[in-house]
Amino acid sequence: MLCEKCRIREANVRFMEIINGVKNEHNLCAQCAAEMNFGPYTTLLEGEFNLGKLLSGLMGLPAAAEADKSLTEVVCPTCGTTYQEFVDHSRFGCADCYHVFDLLIGEKIKKLQDSDSHTGKQPKMRPVAVCEPEVMDDGSLEFTEEEKIRQLERALKEAIRNENFEEAAVLRDRLRSMREDRSC
Repeated sequence: MLCEKCRIREANVRFMEIINGVKNEHNLCAQCAAEMNFGPYTTLLEGEFNLGKLLSGLMGLPAAAEADKSLTEVVCPTCGTTYQEFVDHSRFGCADCYHVFDLLIGEKIKKLQDSDSHTGKQPKMRPVAVCEPEVMDDGSLEFTEEEKIRQLERALKEAIRNENFEEAAVLRDRLRSMREDRSC
């Protein structure tokens, strides 16, 4: 589970607050928990003898730092970024890091973004896709009426953008006549 505050590191501190009888549970990483003020309990999260290490030692379980030691040894061969550096700074060193650390971060990214693939934003002004003309029986090429209208509309917008108003007027008239012919 990821930290509710930073949404980057693994949550390893869970605290419950009860306000006016309403119970809220919060899951935070050690760094975000240390930043919050828990009054006298803040010291349990800090220092050499923090509560997590103490309980792990008493129960004979490996401490979280020891369990994750093998993960911190993974290093990107291109830029030298370690997994621990990525966890600490939330930043990769190069494009190859995504492939090197893929197995380690895949689930975390999926939880963060509800998907493990990033599609990115789409540009506001996408390049106009050119439609293929239809091939007629005699081998000639012919655009559909709708495509001809779309091409004229694009040409009209371009003429207006370039302030070529004479050409824009001609294109506007051609568009009107084509639309009137279609409606009849």
